Amino acid sequence: MSDTALPYVRWKGRQLSRVLVGHNPVKGGSHFSDALSQEMREWHEDMEHGLALLQRCEEVGITVAQFGGEIMHDLLRAHKRRGGRLQWIATLYCNERGTVAFGQRLALEEELRQLLRMDPPPMGIQHFGENTDRLYFEGRLGEVRERLKRVRESGLLVGVCTHLPEVVEEVASQDWDLDFYQVSFYTAYSGTRRKGVDRSDEIFEDEDRARMVEMIQGVDKPCLAFKVLGANRKCGSREKVQEALQFVFNQIKETDVVCLGMWQKHMDQVGINASLVREILGEGSADSSEEGR
Repeated sequence: MSDTALPYVRWKGRQLSRVLVGHNPVKGGSHFSDALSQEMREWHEDMEHGLALLQRCEEVGITVAQFGGEIMHDLLRAHKRRGGRLQWIATLYCNERGTVAFGQRLALEEELRQLLRMDPPPMGIQHFGENTDRLYFEGRLGEVRERLKRVRESGLLVGVCTHLPEVVEEVASQDWDLDFYQVSFYTAYSGTRRKGVDRSDEIFEDEDRARMVEMIQGVDKPCLAFKVLGANRKCGSREKVQEALQFVFNQIKETDVVCLGMWQKHMDQVGINASLVREILGEGSADSSEEGR
C-alpha cells in the first residue's frame, strides 16, 4: 500500500484532505451497539492507541481531524508534543442541558475562549449537530445563527452541523454567513418523524441518505459529510466499505470532504480507507477550491 498524499480541496485558503478523521470511536460512541461502544472506550483508555491513530492518519495523507470535547483536545495536544502536524475543525457544543454527547457545559464565551487557546489551534469551528437539530425542532434555530456570528469574529472557518436536510434547506434559504455545512448521511433519530431528537433507538435508512445527498448537491457551499458508512452498518467487508465510499464520492461535490470514524484495534482501518479513496479518486492531489465564497 502506498502512503502518498490524498486528493485535497481548499476552503478559503485552508487545505483539507478529502478524508478527515472523526472522534466517535475514540470517545466510545459507536452509534451501533452498547458492546461496540464499550470496546471502543476500553481500547482508547490507553492514550497510546489514540496517538497511534493520529500518527497513522498523517502517514497516509489525512491532514485534518474533526474533533470535539476535552478527551480529543488532550489527544491533539499530546500528538503535537510528539511532532504531529494534524489540523483540526473543532466542535462548539453550547450545551444547555448538562453534558451532551461528550461535550462540556460551558457558557458560549468561555467555550470559545477555550477553543481559541488550544495548541494546536483549530482551523474552523462547527456548531454541534445534535444541539442544532434540537433547537430547530424547538423553533430556536436563530440562536445557532447568533452563536456562529461570534465564531466568525474569530477569523476561523465557520460551519453548522446537522442530521436533518430540513435544517440545511432553512439555513441556505436565509443565506447564513457560513463556510461549510457538516451533514450526516443518516438522520439516525428514531423520533425524527415525531419532530424530536431521540437516541433511544437509532435508525439508518437509505431514504434519509438520499434526501441529504440531494441537499448536498443543491447548496453552493462545501459540505463535510459524516456517518457515510452508516456507523458500522456498511462495514461488513472491504467490498462493502468500497461500495459505500464509491457512492459517497459519486454523489458529493468536488469541493466536499468526508469524515470517517476509525480505530485500529482489529485492522488498519486508516490505511484501508485511504487506499480505497485513492482508488476511487485517483492518486495525487486534485486542487478543488472554494476561494472567495
